[in-house]
Amino acid sequence: MSARIPWAQTSRAALAAMRQLQQHVNESGLEPSLVQLIDVRVSQINGCAY
Repeated sequence: MSARIPWAQTSRAALAAMRQLQQHVNESGLEPSLVQLIDVRVSQINGCAY
């Protein structure tokens, strides 16, 4: 497996965009439990250990 890119240090603009997206999702009105299930599933799809 290759080393991971330190994306938080590489692109501050990307990190800011990700934070804005998460804020939007949190304010969307979706149930927190549904958001958590989506996070876990996306993590599984990406092969990450959430």
